Amino acid sequence: MTRVLSLLPILLLVQPCLAEEAVHSMSISLAGNLYQTSAGSGSRLQPNVDLRHDTPYGSLFVQQGEAGVGLPAPGGWVSLAAANESQWELGANSSHWMGVARYGLDLPQDGSLSIGYADRLGHASPGSLLLLNLDITLGHWQNQRISLLGWGSLADSQRAASLGHQANDSGRHLEQSNLLLMLNHPFNPRWSLDVGAGSRWMADQQAQHSAGWQAVFSLNAKLY
Repeated sequence: MTRVLSLLPILLLVQPCLAEEAVHSMSISLAGNLYQTSAGSGSRLQPNVDLRHDTPYGSLFVQQGEAGVGLPAPGGWVSLAAANESQWELGANSSHWMGVARYGLDLPQDGSLSIGYADRLGHASPGSLLLLNLDITLGHWQNQRISLLGWGSLADSQRAASLGHQANDSGRHLEQSNLLLMLNHPFNPRWSLDVGAGSRWMADQQAQHSAGWQAVFSLNAKLY
């Protein structure tokens, strides 16, 4: 976690740098996930809050289980955040917290690509993750956005062993990999619906993994 915290002075000393018009937004959503793998089927229903508040020194945000600050960077942006694993899509569905540092690129038509490093906050299930998130717009059809959504992580040996996912040896191990085809349907400027389906790969106990498919939906409401 020391490597993540070492970035904090850099973020705090950056001069005012938000040249674009400030954004102040908040939305809530109810997201569902249904999956079928070789290990069986399951489902999950979770409420989410997305918040962004721009200041002269950076953007404060809450998004998909992460809360922190983001700043413009050459070619894109950087962020430093804390993530609750019970809500974080890259987490291990536990009550633990992780510190997360990211570098991201803004892609055309509201797309994005980011890489990151996460380390445990605390002593339970120690270790680190390398992260990848992507959201690529494929096109639009009748005012609906069609996109490719993906997220995945590589766990170091300490993290994988502490979760019982791999033997305690050297190197990093694939923790999870997800790739979905998504469609966003706006009902009006406030309400929208996201639906999608795709692949799911996750490490599990006894150094094994489960692979299969998943379907997702999210009903979203923009408050301001």
